[in-house]
Amino acid sequence: ATGLYYQAPFFKEMRDTVTSNGITTARLNENIKSQRSLQFIGAMDYRFKMLDRPFKFSAEAYYKALSNLIPYNVQNMKVTYYGKNLCSGYAAGLDLKLYGEFVPGTDSWLTFSLMSTRQKMEDQWIPMPTDQRWAVNLHFTDYFPGTDRWKMTLRLAFADGLPFGAPHRGLEAQQFRAPAYKRADIGMSYRAVKNGKGIKNIWLGIDCLNLFGISNVNSYYWVTDVTNKQWAVPNYLTGRQINGKITVEL
Repeated sequence: ATGLYYQAPFFKEMRDTVTSNGITTARLNENIKSQRSLQFIGAMDYRFKMLDRPFKFSAEAYYKALSNLIPYNVQNMKVTYYGKNLCSGYAAGLDLKLYGEFVPGTDSWLTFSLMSTRQKMEDQWIPMPTDQRWAVNLHFTDYFPGTDRWKMTLRLAFADGLPFGAPHRGLEAQQFRAPAYKRADIGMSYRAVKNGKGIKNIWLGIDCLNLFGISNVNSYYWVTDVTNKQWAVPNYLTGRQINGKITVEL
């Protein structure tokens, strides 16, 4: 498949911002153009049986030629747009997914992705703020032996960190990359109602999110010391949490 996509600029992208000595000034750019993406996508599915259970392997490759890009900079939770069509670039990747039912009525899958998202600014190729180069995810569901009322779910995620740099230095100075994202969730569910009248199933569940309490970095807060050196202090995502849920299937 192929297609041509235009994205009209919104207000913040039209603001031409300039930072000098820590002071940011902005004006509206009335000559800004819509960002454009020429997309090429190819995909395939392969169905097969393993251990007498149905499985499906999917693969998808994509390439997006990007032009008239409006670059932006992310500092902590603040997004600042350049307000001009300064860049061209590309987004390319390969997504692989193995999907199957190890036991009837349960879904499990394993995904692996290779990605690259870069833009060209002043004859220099630099990663976009969303440039995550690889990711692996696992979702596995199974019943406890001898019963179909108790179900266990395991979710694992391992992904590359995002690029970042010191504030007020522009995208060209984003030479650092956050640590890889790692997370494990585990959950247990009990089927309180099975094939009831008007209600197919009712599941009572409890999940432990971020099972190992891994401190994943969300962003960085930059601190300047008395010698004018800058230090990146990480802001972490939520740690371990317990979550309860009720699922009703009609």
